[in-house]
Amino acid sequence: MTTKPTPSLWSALRHHHRRQLALLGLIALLILIPWIIGMGAGVWLIVQQGWAWYWWSGSLLLLALALLLLRHLSRSTASPMRHEALASPGASEAEQEARQRLRARVEDIEARPAEVWRQPNAASTLLLGALQDVAEAYSPGDAVALWRFTLPELLLMLEDVSRRLRQTLVAEVPLLRHLELSWVMLGLGLSGTLGKWMGVVRLLKWVNPTAAMTTELRGRVIDQALDGLSVHAKAQIAVVLVEQVGESAIRLYAGGYRRRIEELPATAPIPEADGPSAPLTVLIAGRRNAGKSALLNALLGDAREPVGLLTAATDGCRAYAFQAEQTGDLVLVDCPGVDPSAEAGRRQPWLAQAAKSDLVLWVTAANQADRAADQAALAALDALTQQDRTQRRIPRVLVLTHADQLDPPREWQPPYDLATGQRLKERQMRQARDAACQQLACPAHQATLIAIRPGEPIWNRDGLYQAIRELLPEAQQKQLERGMAKDGWFKRAADTVTSVPAVVDKTRGLVKKTLAGSASAMLKRWTSRD
Repeated sequence: MTTKPTPSLWSALRHHHRRQLALLGLIALLILIPWIIGMGAGVWLIVQQGWAWYWWSGSLLLLALALLLLRHLSRSTASPMRHEALASPGASEAEQEARQRLRARVEDIEARPAEVWRQPNAASTLLLGALQDVAEAYSPGDAVALWRFTLPELLLMLEDVSRRLRQTLVAEVPLLRHLELSWVMLGLGLSGTLGKWMGVVRLLKWVNPTAAMTTELRGRVIDQALDGLSVHAKAQIAVVLVEQVGESAIRLYAGGYRRRIEELPATAPIPEADGPSAPLTVLIAGRRNAGKSALLNALLGDAREPVGLLTAATDGCRAYAFQAEQTGDLVLVDCPGVDPSAEAGRRQPWLAQAAKSDLVLWVTAANQADRAADQAALAALDALTQQDRTQRRIPRVLVLTHADQLDPPREWQPPYDLATGQRLKERQMRQARDAACQQLACPAHQATLIAIRPGEPIWNRDGLYQAIRELLPEAQQKQLERGMAKDGWFKRAADTVTSVPAVVDKTRGLVKKTLAGSASAMLKRWTSRD
């Protein structure tokens, strides 16, 4: 299956404003037609043949038509195009608020397009405002929220933005490959001289009143076209600036540029693309006797291969490699079940492992009415990320086991149609799923029913894989978030110790260079006196 390529920002802008650009092109053509005819036939020949008045009259007529088109163009207001990126799956509360703030800023630009660039330092005000919106969303009430990043993060962001800007410019304007900046500087140097000569030419044109009137009318058309379109063009530029800077700021303050040294080799010409560097860690959790072990055994079969994790598994938990065509490579982690009698304040092994996992398969019996223990456990799971509004919620799949024991319990004659089937068993399955989703605050598409009977394969294995596959994007984002989390105190202390020699060497070299320069200057002074 081939996917349609996503158009670039500039292509989308050209498509959005195609009508205004077409009218501008037509206006430019109307202005240039007299000059094209004049250069083609020769102005001197036109005068000699007595066609000068026809030429001037035609020029005035075309310019008048250009003015009419310009008036029509100025009345038709085109709202700036939005190129707003959607929030990633399972976005954190801070990211959602940041996007709301940026959306409100764009709406303010659309409501007052003429006032965007009137204030002094308008460009820096727009950029700083977008950064401030995102910073305050990630660090509310923080006086230094704008500076909550490190120097390596800032440098990596600038490198990333520069790389994307270069790719866009080279792809959209290939002429820039051959345009040297020296030509631009030379043009700027000649602009003053050319301006003086153009003033003399403008004065001499008044010798011929008809030519002067045509020239002034043409200049008026061009000036009005630029002034009339500048409001909407500047509003579009402002919207693009806010959206692009805001997107980079979200990635900056969310830790998207928090790369470790080993993730960015010294020989890498560009930053490595973001993506999961290891199989996703999937925790199988739930109450005791809910069917966790049976599910793990059915998924793994005889191919139980214990594996290690980048982050060591919690004591009492075991990790196993798993691979399926529908889900890809995963690491399944099995932990002891939820213990309702555990001491308050003591984190159970499954909960400690959940903080190190990317996806949770919450296993509970479909034929169980009391779900108070499940509700308490899932509330504790949510509490892991609710304390930090910049963290994503750990995605979960609700796995309802013992579907074969629903009424009528002695009937088991698959296949069953969970969507539209009308047999009693099928209706009971839908009711049990809907009740569990309501009690445990789980969307229906993230819940699945299964049955594991002795000597038989998992019933509705495809439904389980489908639920997992739909949450893989959220799980991948969670894995990236965990990988970019701030280092602990031990890592910070170790980095501080290893940084001391380099700082000392740099300081010693700077002091030596300063002293040597001072000594050389003093020696020159004494020599000059002698």
